[in-house]
Amino acid sequence: MPDFTPGTIHWIDHYVVCTNDIVRWEAFHSRILGARTEPDRSGGQMRKVGLFQNWARGRHGGFISKKPLPPTRGLGKGLPRYGFYIASDDIDLHLRRLEAAGALHDDPIRTSAEGDAGTVIHWQDPDGNQFEFWAPDVLPDGAMDDCGDERVGRISHGIFESRDLDRTQAFFHRYCALEPVKSADIPSDTLVLRLAAGGRLMFRRVDTLEGRTTGCGLPDAHTALLVHRDDFFSNYARVWAELPEWDFDPRDDKPIENPHSLPPRTALHASPAGRKFRQITQRGDDWFDWDTNLFHFYGATPIGDSFARYETHAIDYYINELERAHESIAAPHASVSESIGTPLPRK
Repeated sequence: MPDFTPGTIHWIDHYVVCTNDIVRWEAFHSRILGARTEPDRSGGQMRKVGLFQNWARGRHGGFISKKPLPPTRGLGKGLPRYGFYIASDDIDLHLRRLEAAGALHDDPIRTSAEGDAGTVIHWQDPDGNQFEFWAPDVLPDGAMDDCGDERVGRISHGIFESRDLDRTQAFFHRYCALEPVKSADIPSDTLVLRLAAGGRLMFRRVDTLEGRTTGCGLPDAHTALLVHRDDFFSNYARVWAELPEWDFDPRDDKPIENPHSLPPRTALHASPAGRKFRQITQRGDDWFDWDTNLFHFYGATPIGDSFARYETHAIDYYINELERAHESIAAPHASVSESIGTPLPRK
């Protein structure tokens, strides 16, 4: 097996945005992405929160916001913004699909301003959430696996707000082992962090935050960052050792005082598995950066010699590992450092 850089991020596994109309959101993204809604195995409880959809090798969620979403800055400007790989030969196909769905979009734009050369189409959903179809000149291995008739590949990138790019760069280097892309084509207001297997995290410098984040009060909008199975606990070890825990439940729908002034911190992941994980470790697996963006790590084992394909390990997998280590959830748990002190065997 290749010697992957410990702790680095390989892909964006999934993301969640918010909606004021889940039925409309579901239908729209089914039409644009060919996304198929996951079964609700919670007896209808999940549907009250929102839903997840899958397409090809991609996954995303739409969670219900009871309050109106903040205004967006619009096409190619609003943040956060997520991209999807497409092939250059399929650009006209995607334009026709956007037109048929009545989606607000712009014309294809040729660019190399974000670290790679290619063509981008900006579009938005009815809630003003911002997206892009991204056709790079060179597609990474695995980008278009199983894309089917819709020809939509993996999540290619996420673009987020930052009020201080140097601070953001240092933060993601420390906790995600990511290095900035250097290019004369990248403008001074943009930070590009290339992921190990494919895709990018990008940050745009802003003076004021748009407010479409969980740190600004939305219910559990987040981005899941894929790490090697064996790096899951070691990544959290550093986060837990250095960031404070925030007594916050994103499903409470309570206002946050001075959200723009809060430092990076960890918090409860509000799913049933996230609540159980916190009960065992006494720490949340969600974490916020300096600019109210919410992330969590997601484990995976590569299939073959690269992360072009991989088997994912949701948090339930790690709960099972912890419970085996401590015999049962009711047993007195060890300290967090002891919990992560025994590495999981590398497959």
